Amino acid sequence: MDNPASTRAALLTGKSLEWEDDLSVNISRSEKQQELPLLFSGKSSSIRRSKMKWVALFLASMLNFALYFNLHGPQSLQPPLQEVFDIGDSKFNIIYSVYSLPNIVLPLLGGFLIDFLGVRAAINLFGFFVILGQGAFTYGTYIKNFQFMVIGRFIFGLGGESLTVSQLPFLAKWFSGKELSFAWGFVKAALRFGSSLSSFLIPKIYLASGTLYAPFLVGLALTVISWLFGLLLCYLDKMADKQESLLQTSGFSDDSVKLKDLKNLPFLLHLLLISYTCLYGSVFALSNNLNNILVRRFGFDVNEAGNLVMMIYLISAVSSPLVGIIVTRFGKRIKMMFVATCILILSQMALNFMEDRTPDDPNSNVIIALVGTSIFFAMYSILFWPCIPLIVEKKVIGTTTGLITSVYNLLLTILPIGLGIIHDVTEDFHFGYFWTEIALILLLTIGLAIVLWIYFEDIQTGRRLDKSAKDLEDEEFEEEVSSGDILESSKK
Repeated sequence: MDNPASTRAALLTGKSLEWEDDLSVNISRSEKQQELPLLFSGKSSSIRRSKMKWVALFLASMLNFALYFNLHGPQSLQPPLQEVFDIGDSKFNIIYSVYSLPNIVLPLLGGFLIDFLGVRAAINLFGFFVILGQGAFTYGTYIKNFQFMVIGRFIFGLGGESLTVSQLPFLAKWFSGKELSFAWGFVKAALRFGSSLSSFLIPKIYLASGTLYAPFLVGLALTVISWLFGLLLCYLDKMADKQESLLQTSGFSDDSVKLKDLKNLPFLLHLLLISYTCLYGSVFALSNNLNNILVRRFGFDVNEAGNLVMMIYLISAVSSPLVGIIVTRFGKRIKMMFVATCILILSQMALNFMEDRTPDDPNSNVIIALVGTSIFFAMYSILFWPCIPLIVEKKVIGTTTGLITSVYNLLLTILPIGLGIIHDVTEDFHFGYFWTEIALILLLTIGLAIVLWIYFEDIQTGRRLDKSAKDLEDEEFEEEVSSGDILESSKK
C-alpha cells in the first residue's frame, strides 16, 4: 500500500487513494517535474503554458511603452516650456502633480475593477483615457494654453497609473512564481525604453520642427499604436480563458474581493508600501526636473541633457531583464533592494554636491551620479513588485497593487509642488536645486531604514522574500501535495 510505484500509477490514472496523507512522503520534487506534464498534456492545454506566453509578454510590454514615453515627455522640454509660458518650477510641476492627483484613488478602484471585471475590460478603459488625455495635452501645446495642457494631463492620469496596475495581475495569470521576476523585468525594460526614447527623441523633434506640439503629437501616435497592441493582448487572453474554461470576469478564481480583505493584508506589505513610496516617489520627483537641473546647474543644452537622461532609462532597460534572471536564480530580494537604495543615496549626494558649471565647460562628472540612479531604476522595481504575489492572495493582487499605487501617487501629488516651492524660494543658491535635493535625500534615508525593517520582518515570517525560484517551487509543490490539489487534478 505504501509502494511509490502504485502511488504514481493511481495518481496518473485518477484512481482513488485511501492513503492521500502519504503523498508528501511518496512523491519527490523530481517525480513531480516528470509526472505533472502528463496531467496537463493534451488538447486542453492552455496557451498560457505554451510559447504563446512570450508573445503575450511582448504585447504587455508594448502596452505601456507609449505611456512612459508621454509621461516623461514634459521634463524633456522643461526649459522651453517654462520660457514660452513664463512659469517657474512650482507651476511647471503642476503638470506632474495633476497627473498623480486622480491616482490617489483611481488605482485602488482600478484594482477592484481588475479583480472583479477582469484585466481585459480594464485595459480597454484605461487605454482610452490615456489616448484622450495625451490628445488634449498635445492640443494645449498647439494653442499655447497651459490650462488646457493641465486638463489633458489630468485625463491622462485617469488611465495612466491604472493601466500600469493592470500589468502585475495579468502577468500573474500567464507566468508562474518562478518566472514572474523575469517577466516583470522584461515589462519594466520596455517602460524604460519608452522613457529613454522620450528623453532622446523629444528634444530633437522640437529642435527640428521649431514647435512645442510636434514632439507630443508623435507621442499621441505612439499611444494609439500601443493601444492596438493592448487589443491584441486582450484577444489572446480571452482565447486562453476559453481554453481553460475560466470565468470571464476573473483571471484568478471565482472568489469575490471584499473591502475587509484589505484589513487582512500582512504587516510586511505595509512596510513594502512605505519603502516604495519613499524611494520611488523621490526618484520620480527628481526626474520631473532633471533635464532642467542638467541645463541650469551643470551647463548642458536641452539636447545634451535629453541624451544624459536617456542614458538613465537605457541602462535600466538593458539591465532589468538581467536583474530578473538573477533574482529568479538566487532570490535575496531585500538584500539587493538595500544595496540598490544605498547606491541611489550616494548618487544623489554626489549630484547635489557637484560643482555648478556653464555651457562653455559642462560638468561631465554628473554622469557618475546618473549611472548610479540608473542602477537603482534597473534593480528596485524588479525586486519590489514580484514580492507582492509572494505575500498576498492571488485574488487581491490587483487591489493590493492599486493600494500601493494610490499611496505612491498621494506623495507624488504633494511632493513636486513642495519641491517647486523650495526651489523658487532658494533659487539664488545653486539655482534652487540644492535644498530640494537635500529634502529628497532625507526621504531616501527614511526609505532605506524601512528596507532594513523589511529584512528583519521577513526573517520573522519565514524568509519568503529571500527565497529563489527553486525554493519557491519546492514550497508550492509541498502545499499542493498537502492540500490534495495534485490528486484533484489527476481525478479530473
